[in-house]
Amino acid sequence: MSFLKDLKIAVINRDLEKLKKLANKNYEINSIEEANELLKYIIEAKNILEEEKTKLKSGMDEIKKLKKYYENNSDNLLNFKL
Repeated sequence: MSFLKDLKIAVINRDLEKLKKLANKNYEINSIEEANELLKYIIEAKNILEEEKTKLKSGMDEIKKLKKYYENNSDNLLNFKL
């Protein structure tokens, strides 16, 4: 399968693993039209990665808040020992 087809499939499926693998591949562009189409899909792939980065950062911030809350309130929590 060609690089462009693989990229299209990865973008449509939002397949981060496939995008990661494609980022390390070399590819050959045969025409201006192909280059323009490739550019559109690369921009879309970048947008997908930015969205995932934002989601991950949000999740990490939430974990930090929970950790800080636990650390600040651990004295007030019930400690059950079996």
